[in-house]
Amino acid sequence: MDSLNQIDDDITEIKLLIEKIILDLTFLEICEFKLNKHHIPEIPWGSLKYSGLYLIEIKNQGAFNTFSDWVEDFRLKWADKKYLKSFTSNLKKKRIERHTKLNDWIPLYIGKSKKIEGRIHEHLFKELHKTTFALKLNARDNLFNETFRLSTLKCNVTNYSVIMPILESKFREQINPIIGRQ
Repeated sequence: MDSLNQIDDDITEIKLLIEKIILDLTFLEICEFKLNKHHIPEIPWGSLKYSGLYLIEIKNQGAFNTFSDWVEDFRLKWADKKYLKSFTSNLKKKRIERHTKLNDWIPLYIGKSKKIEGRIHEHLFKELHKTTFALKLNARDNLFNETFRLSTLKCNVTNYSVIMPILESKFREQINPIIGRQ
């Protein structure tokens, strides 16, 4: 049992170290894009062949004066009955409440993947009826006039399953994306 306690102590120290270095990590903006049924956005897919975190944001188009007004309009679009129960994540009230001002970009979703290229493709193009959980943005025609931004944080690490959940969780607490499963 002493060995197990020592390993637990070591993991606690490592977790604290990861939480400390997160202050020095930043997402790299990859591109902005719009979606519609007839145009595939120009996303540099070939340059996304790595593991790490990704952040999808939506641009505030300037039609609202407060974050509350903006998010209520977005909530109506996101929760439209034709998109409910389609294996997509929901809005998170607790994270929404942490946003106090209306910024130019609103964080929608943070995720991690060993293959960012494929996971982002699912978030953009997965069909609504498919059982894989994803944002399925291109299936939501009520968002076609919106501008999105994709940013990533490359993390090619050997101990992915240990490090990445901690990073994802800490960035989620810091950025407060308004959609998610966790």
